[in-house]
Amino acid sequence: MKNVLILTDFSPCSRNAAQYAINFLKNQTCCFYVMHVHKSGTFTMDDLMSTATANVYESILKAEKQRLHTFKEELEKLSDNDKHEFHGILDYNSFIEATDSIIESKEIQLLVAGYNGASNAAEIIFGSHTLSIIRRINCTTLVIPEDVKFLPPKTMLLPLDTKDDIQSEAFTTILETAKHHNIEVHILRVYEKGMDGDRYDESYLMKHFKEVNYTYHVIENVPLHYVKTVYMQMHTIDMIGLIVQKESVFERLFKHSSTTEISKSLKRPLLVTHP
Repeated sequence: MKNVLILTDFSPCSRNAAQYAINFLKNQTCCFYVMHVHKSGTFTMDDLMSTATANVYESILKAEKQRLHTFKEELEKLSDNDKHEFHGILDYNSFIEATDSIIESKEIQLLVAGYNGASNAAEIIFGSHTLSIIRRINCTTLVIPEDVKFLPPKTMLLPLDTKDDIQSEAFTTILETAKHHNIEVHILRVYEKGMDGDRYDESYLMKHFKEVNYTYHVIENVPLHYVKTVYMQMHTIDMIGLIVQKESVFERLFKHSSTTEISKSLKRPLLVTHP
């Protein structure tokens, strides 16, 4: 059974991500944990010394528990799948700490989050949380942009920079996911400053991933984000795979660290793994 954590703030964006994940995993036996993290910083400790404020706080928690229960029932109805089971989790920790804790305690194999980028002058909280997850949470993550509706993905772009190791578990996870869902993978090894030494990607791929439908290309002296943009203009790509290094190739791939710029570039589901 695959343990999947779906994060929700009850927004249309997070609901869409949950629906995408359920459809994407319809042929797999899954236990879905649907988690909402309450923003406990709304009240100070002094506030909670007041009986009146404490009662308000309890009322808010009760309402959120009901919303979570209702959302879980909606997903169960949407799934209508004997292979899927659902559990609701309401947490009061910080967003990242709560997510990390559940991943460890429930042995989560896939994390699902929506992404809505930015709105006007202010970041939408869930969008910025999703970026934090990509950077800081060491769990395979499926990120669904808010406007993406589910269609079975047929192609995936997997850009690799010089530090991405195809013999890593992170790379294998992406390729095995593609194999399971019968997705063709377009692998691009990008040397932004020219090839520095011999690489044996092709022989390793031929030996270990015979059952994966893939193409492989080497590109030199071109920035990674430019390669991604041009390649997607020339080919039909349904999903992007990405190995996120600590140096954050994510920011380079999607034009620096600006949430607004990333949101403009992220138009496909993103499957993220970490080395």
